[in-house]
Amino acid sequence: MSVPSQMSLRRIPTCLHLTIRIAYASAWEALVRTHTDQAVQFIHEFAPRIAPLAAIELYFRVVAVPDPMQEVVRTRTLTSLEIDTLAPLVSIPTLRGWQWLRLDLVLEHRRYRRRHQESTLQLARMVGARAAEAIVATHVANAIEFCGLVRGVLTVEQAADHYLREFSLASSAAHMVSQRVQARVVGQELTFHDDGPLPRVPAQSSPAPSFAEAVERHYDLLELESGCEVDVGGAERLEGGGVEGPDLADFEAENDRRLAPEQVPFQGRVAEA
Repeated sequence: MSVPSQMSLRRIPTCLHLTIRIAYASAWEALVRTHTDQAVQFIHEFAPRIAPLAAIELYFRVVAVPDPMQEVVRTRTLTSLEIDTLAPLVSIPTLRGWQWLRLDLVLEHRRYRRRHQESTLQLARMVGARAAEAIVATHVANAIEFCGLVRGVLTVEQAADHYLREFSLASSAAHMVSQRVQARVVGQELTFHDDGPLPRVPAQSSPAPSFAEAVERHYDLLELESGCEVDVGGAERLEGGGVEGPDLADFEAENDRRLAPEQVPFQGRVAEA
C-alpha cells in the first residue's frame, strides 16, 4: 500500500482530483484509527500473558498492517495506552540453584512454557481474526463513500476495484469487501440506475399495403391495364401465355454470322525480322 499522496488518480476527472485526494486521506485515517483501537484492545486482553511492547509486535504478526502504516499505528497505540488500567503480568516461576539439577522439574517447566506460548499464539490469531473483521468493515465503509464520490464517472464495480487496488488488499479480503460493497449499494443502484434514453423507432404513417394493393400500384411497371387480371398461379402455370420473347432461331442466325478470332482477317503489315 502506498501513502495517500502517491495513490493513483487514473480515470478520475481533473475536477475531482482534490476530492479524491481528501477521500484517500480520510480512508487512510479511518484505517489507522481502527488499527489503533484494535491494538489497544489487544494489549489490554493479553496484558496478563505478555508485556505491552511484545503485545504490539504480536499484533503486527497476526494482523495484516501495511508497512507504511505500522509506525503510525505503533505511535498512536502507545500514546493512547493507559498503563494504570493494564492487568498485571502473570510471571512464570523459574527454577533456582539446585532445582536445575532436578530433570523432572526442568522438563515440567519447559513443557509449561511451550504450552503457554502455543496457547498465547492461538488466542492471538483468534483476536487477530476479530480485528481483521473490523478492518474489513472499515474498508467497506470507505469503498462505499468512494463509490458515491465517483458516481456517474465509474460504475460501482469499477470504483470498488479502484479503491481495492490503491489500498493493496489481499485477494481474500478484497473479494469480501467487493461483495459487501455491492450488497450495500444494490438498493440505491436499482432505484437510481438509468440506461439513458430509449432508441428511436420511426412511426409508420400508414399500414403496410396488401398484396392486391401492391399489384394495383405497380400496374404501370407491369405494363398492364387497370381492368386486366393478374394470374399468380403456381409453377405449373408458368409455361404458356406470357410475354413473348425473341425467337431462338434469330439468336442462332446471328451467332452464325459471328467469326472466331482466328477467322478475322488481319489488317496491317507484319514487321520483317
